[in-house]
Amino acid sequence: MKGYRATKRERLMLALRASNEGVWLWDLVSNEIEYSKKVLEFIGYPAENVPHLFSHLHTIYHVDDAARLQHTLDDVFSPNGPELFGENCRFKHPSRGWVWLRIRGACVRDENKKVIRLAGSMINITKRKQAERALEEERHLLDLFIESIPVNVYFKDKESRFEMANTATAEKMGMQSRDQLIGNSDHTFFSAEHADRSKQDEQTIMDTLEQLNGTLEKETYEGRRDTWCITSKYPWLDNNGKVKGTFGVSSDVSDIVEIQTRLVSVAKQLKQRNEEYEEELNLANEVQQSILVKNIPPLVTDDCRVDFYPEYHPMEALAGDFYEVVTVSKDTIGLLMCDVMGHGVRAALVVAMLRGLISKEVEHAQQPDKFLYGLNEGLTKIMHRAGIPMFATALYLLIDIKNKTLTFADAGHPQPIVLEGDKYRQLTVDKKKKSPALGLVRDSVYHNQIVKLTDFSEFLIFTDGIYETVNEEGEELGIEGVIEILQEKLSPTAKTTKELLKALRDYSGNKGFNDDVCLLNIATK
Repeated sequence: MKGYRATKRERLMLALRASNEGVWLWDLVSNEIEYSKKVLEFIGYPAENVPHLFSHLHTIYHVDDAARLQHTLDDVFSPNGPELFGENCRFKHPSRGWVWLRIRGACVRDENKKVIRLAGSMINITKRKQAERALEEERHLLDLFIESIPVNVYFKDKESRFEMANTATAEKMGMQSRDQLIGNSDHTFFSAEHADRSKQDEQTIMDTLEQLNGTLEKETYEGRRDTWCITSKYPWLDNNGKVKGTFGVSSDVSDIVEIQTRLVSVAKQLKQRNEEYEEELNLANEVQQSILVKNIPPLVTDDCRVDFYPEYHPMEALAGDFYEVVTVSKDTIGLLMCDVMGHGVRAALVVAMLRGLISKEVEHAQQPDKFLYGLNEGLTKIMHRAGIPMFATALYLLIDIKNKTLTFADAGHPQPIVLEGDKYRQLTVDKKKKSPALGLVRDSVYHNQIVKLTDFSEFLIFTDGIYETVNEEGEELGIEGVIEILQEKLSPTAKTTKELLKALRDYSGNKGFNDDVCLLNIATK
C-alpha cells in the first residue's frame, strides 16, 4: 500500500522472523508469560499446554543445566543483579528428546530495584551444538592419534614456529611438556646450520606446495651429540586451500645409522646363514619327498584290481600336507591323507611327529577309528606339553580287496570325491559322526564308515590346496568347482590326477596353487 510505514512492533517481529528467533515476555507481577509462535515451535508445545520456561526448571531442563539457569535467574532477581543474562540449556522436547536452546533476556525493575518484568529471545542451537561436539571429537581423535604413534608429529606456522606437536616431539627437544614447545622454532634447539636448512625446506614446501617424503636428515645440536631421522614434510592448508604453514612426521633412526658400518658384516653373515639354512631346507625337502611312497603297488585279485595314482606338490621347501601308506596284509592297505596347519618348519615338524605316531599305531591300522584316536591322543599330548596351538586334519582309508570294502574315518578332513557310474560326487557323512581335527581335544571319538569298492570306480582323496585354487578374479574354486571340472572336462580314467592338476592350473591362469597340494586317486576295476 502506497505510503504505508511499518510500526516498530512490526519491524521488530520482521527482524526476529528473519533471524529465526522466538521471543518471550514474563510479567512477574501477574506471573503470566507469553511466547511467540517460534518459541512454541522450538519447545514443541501448543499454546494451551505450554510449560512455564522459568519455573520448576529441573522438570524441563537437563540436570546439568537446570541448576546453572536457576543460579543465573537468582542473580538477576537480586537488587543489584545484572540487567542482561544468557544461558545455553538442554530442554526436554516432548518428541525429539533433548534440544539445545540459547536463552537471552533483559529485566525491568521498579523504583525499589525489584524485577517486575523479564523479556528476551530464544533460538534452537541443537545443530550448532552437534557440530561443536563433532568438531571436539575430531580434535580429540587427532590428539589421541598423534599422541599414540611412536613418531614425532608437529605443525609449524609460516615462520616455522611450532603451533602443535605431540609429547614425543617435545621430549626430543628437551621440553617437559608440548605446551613449552609452542612458539619456538628449530633455532631454539638445533645448530644454526641445521635450523636454517630446515626452515629453507619448509619455505620451499609452502611456496611450491610440494611435499618432502622420507628424507634422511642429520640433526646437529649445540652441546649435544648429533642424531639422525627420517622426515616427511607437507604443506599445511586451511579449509580454503590457503597455506597456514607446514606439518611433518619424523622418526629417529640414529641407532640404525650408527650401526650402519656393522651392517655389511652382519649382512654377509646373514647371507652365509641363509645359504646354510636353504641347504638344510633342501635336504629336509629331499627327506620329506623320499619318505613318500610314489609308486604304490596295486591290489589285485582274480576279479578285482585297485590302482593308486598319487600327486604331491608342496608350495614351499617344507610342507604340512602328506600321505602315508600302511601295508596291513597282502589284501589290505591303509592310506592316510593329512593336512597340518600352516607351512614351513613348524608344519614339517608336526608332520615328523605324526609319522612317528603312525609307526606306533600300526597295530590299529585295521580299525580306522582307533587308528585316528591313537594319532590324536599322541599329537594332543605333544602339543599340550609344548604349548603350541597346532592341529592337523586327516582321512584314513582301509581298502580290503578280498572283501571288496573301503572303510574310512576322518578327523575334520574333506570327504572323498567318488565316481559312481558316470557321475562324480562327494561322499556325505552323518553330522553326528563328524569329528575334530587331530591335536585339538583329547579323547575325541572317531567313526568308521564302510562302502563297497564295487559301487565306485574312483575314490579321490585330497587336501585343501586343490579346492582353494583361485582364478584371476580372486574367486576360489571350491569342492563343487572341483567336481564340476571332473564331470565336464575329464574322462574317467586312471590319469584323473594329472588331468585334474592341469585343469586346476588352467583355472588359476597358470599362477599355480596357494597351498600345498596332495592328491591321491584310487581307481577300481
